[in-house]
Amino acid sequence: MLWAKKAIGPTEWGPTQDQFEELFVKLGGPKQMMLAAASDPASGQSIFLMSLPNTTFLGFFSGFECVTEDALPSEAALLVGHNDELLKHFRYPARRPLP
Repeated sequence: MLWAKKAIGPTEWGPTQDQFEELFVKLGGPKQMMLAAASDPASGQSIFLMSLPNTTFLGFFSGFECVTEDALPSEAALLVGHNDELLKHFRYPARRPLP
């Protein structure tokens, strides 16, 4: 399984998610594919985390850089994929209590 990440701006969010979901469905929803959103601990910026079956598919997505599993944040929210696979790698982000 290959992991990649990218800092994502508001205008890229929808098109990137749609592109990933299209490939996910086309490939039959493989367990080793997921797209998740997280917050970069250093900058606080939104990031997309992507797992792919192999490097062949990474070229379909511009700006994503390969990362090791050790470099992934501990929390992420699933956008596309299988929830049981997400929970093998991440916790869902904790919600902040309302003031």
